[in-house]
Amino acid sequence: MAGKGDFWNQPLASPWTQVPLVRDARGIEWEQGAINRNPLKVRERLERAVDHWVDRAREIPHLSTLGPPLPKPRVLYDLKGGIAGMAATFARPRALPEQWIRIHPDLLARYPVRMIQQTIPHEIAHLVIDWYLPKVREPHGPEWMGVMIWFGRPPLAFHDMEAAPTSRGRVKAAGASLLFEAPHGRR
Repeated sequence: MAGKGDFWNQPLASPWTQVPLVRDARGIEWEQGAINRNPLKVRERLERAVDHWVDRAREIPHLSTLGPPLPKPRVLYDLKGGIAGMAATFARPRALPEQWIRIHPDLLARYPVRMIQQTIPHEIAHLVIDWYLPKVREPHGPEWMGVMIWFGRPPLAFHDMEAAPTSRGRVKAAGASLLFEAPHGRR
């Protein structure tokens, strides 16, 4: 595992599963060291990761023959509940489609390495399929899996991060599978 100060320069292909998990005084799970990180700097690191995975997607052989280069998506930090990330492509008449990724800010704060190394490539892979193969309807089908494998990331449809306590103090059961995102495809 990289040293304490190496988070910002850690290679994106590193195994996020090597980051130890700890619990704070309230019993909330965090990646070790995440509680002390500046959330704005974590967001900057996430957006650099978006650029990285978009660039990697543009290197996939033969995709350039299917259409223009994949654009950089807009990133929003507005998800709640147990969904870690969500990607969508909106097709507008007489205009280029717009793509965006929505991120759960609390999960990003508590699990920055997992979000940056697995959730972001997961969502970029959806945008690749939406952009180049818009008729594909199976969100985690073989096309999406192929992009994830190209990225060198495991094609996991679910994450293992704990949802934050709700306003009533309940926490999603530990170990429960939660979705990365809502359904995908052109809307």
